[in-house]
Amino acid sequence: MKYSPLSTLTNYVYAIICKSVQMMCTVLLFSKSDLLPVIIPSLGMSCVLAMPTDLRAFIQGIIWLELHVLSFEVQNQIIGFEEDRLSKPTRPIVSGRISLADAQNLYYVSLGLTFTHSLYHGTLHFTIPYFIAIVVYNEGGLSKNWFMKSFLGAIGYAVYISGTTVVFDHNQPLSQISAVAVFFSATIHTTTGHAQDFRDRAGDAAIGRFTLAHVEPQWVGRGSLTALVLAWTAVLVYYWEPPLPVSVILSLLGAFSMWKYCRYHSEEADRDAYWWYSVWLVTAHALPVFRRLSEAGVQIPSIY
Repeated sequence: MKYSPLSTLTNYVYAIICKSVQMMCTVLLFSKSDLLPVIIPSLGMSCVLAMPTDLRAFIQGIIWLELHVLSFEVQNQIIGFEEDRLSKPTRPIVSGRISLADAQNLYYVSLGLTFTHSLYHGTLHFTIPYFIAIVVYNEGGLSKNWFMKSFLGAIGYAVYISGTTVVFDHNQPLSQISAVAVFFSATIHTTTGHAQDFRDRAGDAAIGRFTLAHVEPQWVGRGSLTALVLAWTAVLVYYWEPPLPVSVILSLLGAFSMWKYCRYHSEEADRDAYWWYSVWLVTAHALPVFRRLSEAGVQIPSIY
């Protein structure tokens, strides 16, 4: 059977498109688990801190954020291959969607694009310390220490929000409100970031990582997390002065997620509890909008 040149060209173009779509899906799968706990809070707070922005800056900000998250996740999943086989078998590498060699090449490409994009926006002062942090987290093995894991993760949060805010705000430096919001975000993650560890105790134990989730009795780690989340809820409500309904919603989300952590102790239940914690985190990251609106002269009834 003979094929015409047009048919051959069409098949070739179709194959390229299919391969490109498959590769794009694979790239996005690397950061799929970061969507609710990392990407949405970072984008939400950045939008609040930089508002108003335009479509071009918004798209550039999303690209800036995704490149930084991707650079971390690819290398993290390369190094954590054995851990992912036990607890996260659907991730791209362990599921066989991409080979280790191709993932390593993807890491180098994403890292180059990250630095290039950051240079363009004048945000290398965020990207360089971020790169140092992810190297000591991944290659340096500091992720095996529960406190350093949370602390270095907090640096990531601070960089995600700071850099994305700057890009959204057309490369303007952070305002005082933005700096306070970033500080709160980083400190919240440092003190409550171990919420993610309860859902992954088997994987952590397999690589010798000891976290507060492994402390017996279980109420020690879960009780401390509950106290910190409720305390942060009170601090955020006091500082940002949101309307009463928002304050109630934030408080209920914090209390409900912590009730789930304290009531059920299986890893499956902890994954559900972490989802609710992440919703609380997203809501907490939206609170600076009320300070911004207040400074703009918009009258918002507070709880006081």
